[in-house]
Amino acid sequence: MAGCIRPRGDEIPTSATPYWFTQPVDHFGGNNGTWQQQYLVNATFYRPGGPIYISTPGELAVTTKYVDRMHVTQLARKTNALVVAVEHRFFGQSNPMPDLSGSSLQYLTIENTLEDFASFVRAVKSQPAS
Repeated sequence: MAGCIRPRGDEIPTSATPYWFTQPVDHFGGNNGTWQQQYLVNATFYRPGGPIYISTPGELAVTTKYVDRMHVTQLARKTNALVVAVEHRFFGQSNPMPDLSGSSLQYLTIENTLEDFASFVRAVKSQPAS
């Protein structure tokens, strides 16, 4: 998995550092290209064995607010959790296509969006924070 989802020891990633996860343009075979989905991590309160909270800002660009100043941050403090915010395709810096033309937006579907997040969660589960 690309990026820093695996803090170790004293290595706590800054929430202001963007990380990138490779996704297919179309999870269902219509386009075999890939793109980079941005995500942010706050490992300030994380302890090995703690939960991982994953959220999205929806149809907004991901910013440090989503890992530093939301209710989930307070929950992370209480539960020793890792907080991750994943950007939605076609928003912010996470653009699978170079423009917003009709032919590009055919890949902005609920099915592709859900699979983006499912793929990210599967990757996190296969390489849990240690």
